[in-house]
Amino acid sequence: MRSGFGFDLRSMEIFVETLERGSQSAAADYLGIKQSSVSQSLANLEEALGVALFDRRSRPLEATSAGRFFHDRAKRLLKEARVTRRELVSGGFGQLHQVRLALVDSLATAVGKPLIEMIRRHTRDHTLTTGLSHMHAHSLLTRHVDVIISDDPLQDYDGLERHAILREPFVLVLPGSWSGPVNNLRWLSRQLDFARYVPHSLIGQTIERYLRLEGLELPPRLHLDNTCALMRLVSHGVGWTITTPLCLFQAGLDTLDLRIEPLPLSPLSRELTLVARRDELGDLPAQLARDARRLLDGEFRRALRARHAWLEASLGRFS
Repeated sequence: MRSGFGFDLRSMEIFVETLERGSQSAAADYLGIKQSSVSQSLANLEEALGVALFDRRSRPLEATSAGRFFHDRAKRLLKEARVTRRELVSGGFGQLHQVRLALVDSLATAVGKPLIEMIRRHTRDHTLTTGLSHMHAHSLLTRHVDVIISDDPLQDYDGLERHAILREPFVLVLPGSWSGPVNNLRWLSRQLDFARYVPHSLIGQTIERYLRLEGLELPPRLHLDNTCALMRLVSHGVGWTITTPLCLFQAGLDTLDLRIEPLPLSPLSRELTLVARRDELGDLPAQLARDARRLLDGEFRRALRARHAWLEASLGRFS
């Protein structure tokens, strides 16, 4: 069956050897096949690609501009194919070549370092990025990253595996010096400015949607794209906000002067999920998810328990 690409590894190999050895007969001798097989393969290749690869008037054979382009690409593909074969024969496939991981900022702060150490044991190379969740989702779908841990589980897409990491409530955060009531957010917004996450962030969109559903239209005075800056602004008494325990931990819960209360309206929560393309990384995604849960059960939960036991008890647990 002819390749849907118009070429396969064998036809590329015949083309490269013919060009580099200067004749079809030399390529046939090197590859241990008949010259007629070389000639037929090259004719089929040019027909399938719809371009002339050789200037047949020259001796030795020279490539056309299309042939030079194809030669460079073919050399790279053949090199990768040979490396792949060697690793399969030697059993070197047990360790993944590279894993590209993207995390929400708050999780990277909590468990990023030990997660990287775990990845190092299973891969030859790795990259880790943080940033906005919707950008992570796009990167996974376009194959720019291999694994994301995000508050967007990409439920509308097939071919993905998902592992729950953490379910946490949104909470009301006020300056530590605030002694007034906290059960009326409309009244509260007239006393202190509401400090928002920027609207293009997924956490910001979640909070804004929640406020709309509760019938609250709060003045858009303060927008920040950095959780640490947002929490410090509140700690300094400038305003109040809504966030999650993991974001509080990221900002340095023990260094901030904050008052943390349950939301006075209907409850709101977010779930962090590890998402990867199915059947590409073996059991690594499941291992990463187990490690992330174990790491969060350590320092993160201990920090909450020491300062806000009710908050630690509100976190969802996954096995």
